[in-house]
Amino acid sequence: MKKAVKKKIVKAKAQSKKKPAQRAKRAAKLATKPQPANGPDPRRRYFEHDGLRLHYWEWGDPREHTYVFVHGVRDQGRSWDHFLAELKIRGVPIKHAVAIDLRGHGDSAWPSSSRGYAHEDFLTDLAGLMKHLDKEPVTIIGHSLGGSMCLLYAGTFPDKVKRMVLLESLGPFARSDDEVPDIMAERLKGRDYVEIPFPHETLEAAAKAIQKTFPLIPDRAALHMAKHGTNTNGGRYRWKHDPVLRYRTTTAMSEGQVEAYIRRLKCPILFVYGTESDFMKSVRGHRAQMFPNATIVPIEGAGHHIPHEKPVELAEVVVPFLLQD
Repeated sequence: MKKAVKKKIVKAKAQSKKKPAQRAKRAAKLATKPQPANGPDPRRRYFEHDGLRLHYWEWGDPREHTYVFVHGVRDQGRSWDHFLAELKIRGVPIKHAVAIDLRGHGDSAWPSSSRGYAHEDFLTDLAGLMKHLDKEPVTIIGHSLGGSMCLLYAGTFPDKVKRMVLLESLGPFARSDDEVPDIMAERLKGRDYVEIPFPHETLEAAAKAIQKTFPLIPDRAALHMAKHGTNTNGGRYRWKHDPVLRYRTTTAMSEGQVEAYIRRLKCPILFVYGTESDFMKSVRGHRAQMFPNATIVPIEGAGHHIPHEKPVELAEVVVPFLLQD
């Protein structure tokens, strides 16, 4: 033990004798080295796809296995911060992670038309990210809308996904045949105006607005969502997401089509739901029994926003799944 300590001290002294220019060169090299995955300071990245400039956050070394995180509607990539931190605490070896801002969300561009927000458009964003990263297979983790995109992507390209975690998501809402003409009419007519949400005076006020809709989200998480989900304009805080996203999607996919994607899945799947969300009682709940290679786990006391509400409990469930061979 004493020899090891002595060796460390000698090494430290030897380094201290390096010339200032050498120390500066070494410091510059360390500064450009990728930060560890799950770290507090992700790097901003952009790519062009489908005529839009899309943004994503990146942690770690792109040469390592990639974990892709996809957020829910009116959320953004930094919504995964607390969950990633909990995975790191538990020693999950995520050496490279990316979290996309889907079109109309976060720091990604908005489509020029309000008709650019069907599920196939969001799926295009995810597919574009995968082409940009040029990595396969990947591990994908999605919440709500993001989970639907993960499911559709894995069903489209089964061999490109190593494993998948779905949080409160079993694919898009299905439409009956009789609904489709009305949905198509809504898509083609567009809207005469878009109601702009009233700006908030403070971040705290924006956080309270989130909690008004989702009361199970704790103060710390709501404030984090508000911080990364707003821009300041004239001293007020406005949401980054396109206001059009508050209207219903014009996606017109049938139940049979969604189930066809599910039947094509090959990778191991972990589906997690909150006991307070009533998700399993919804019209999509029955799909959970159709998933091949799936593990279904509830999080007690969680609502729809599990990564925000219960990041610790969620990590306890997800870690064993991610560590499987």
